[in-house]
Amino acid sequence: MKENNKGSKKGRSGLGGNIFSNIILLACLAVFLFAAWKLWGYYKHYDGGRKEYENLRQYVTEKEPEKKKNKKKDKCPIDVDFDALRKINPQVVGWLYVSKSGISYPIVQAEDNEYYLHRTFEGNSSFVGAIFLDALCNPDFTSDNSIVYGHNLRNGEMFGMLKGYYDTEYSSNADYRKHKKIWVVTPDREMEYEIFAAREIDVNEDLDVYTIQFSDVEEYENYLVSAVKKSLYKTEAEVSAEVPMLTLSTCTSATQSGRFVVMATQIQDRIK
Repeated sequence: MKENNKGSKKGRSGLGGNIFSNIILLACLAVFLFAAWKLWGYYKHYDGGRKEYENLRQYVTEKEPEKKKNKKKDKCPIDVDFDALRKINPQVVGWLYVSKSGISYPIVQAEDNEYYLHRTFEGNSSFVGAIFLDALCNPDFTSDNSIVYGHNLRNGEMFGMLKGYYDTEYSSNADYRKHKKIWVVTPDREMEYEIFAAREIDVNEDLDVYTIQFSDVEEYENYLVSAVKKSLYKTEAEVSAEVPMLTLSTCTSATQSGRFVVMATQIQDRIK
């Protein structure tokens, strides 16, 4: 009888151990499934955003590059069908294009700077967001400083390549000269900009970078002098307070308040 009791106790102990092991296994499985679900969500957002913006590029025609003669002005490298884009989103104000960079996106503008943080051009909910003009800027890019925002995505989409192209502290391959011209095309105008400064900032300490309109020419000139001085490198561009400028801004992974900005001065403004 005693032997049977021992066997019974041993059986109950083994059963308890099996239950505990099964609980651990189920918990691990649940964690794995949750992680897989999250990864699928990230992939779905990335892939969905990528496909959407690739599809939108059907409304942009890249022109054949011309052989540039001495001192001849650049010709706009793209044509944009804004009628088609407006049917998809009437808040479109322009198209941003940097040759041979992968940066070719519609620019939208909302009543605030939150709306397009997690909405695509077509209004789909996604952390990919959209490339958007600051809500306080003139929609025709006539503000002293037109500020355009975009997410720094790991797959290189949106403004994910800004640091790779223009931040010499981030990448040894960064060389602004390969992508020094930026085009902004609107329904009425074709504007070309040349990069004159780039650097990482802290929005808590460098809020003046986001100044849109200056009180007078002197304030604008001082801003430009400071921007050139603080830039990661000196460029060939000549800056002037007589023409508008463009700022591209994206977040960085270093700190929550970190941003990387690329500044460019307008060198051409052509009416279509």
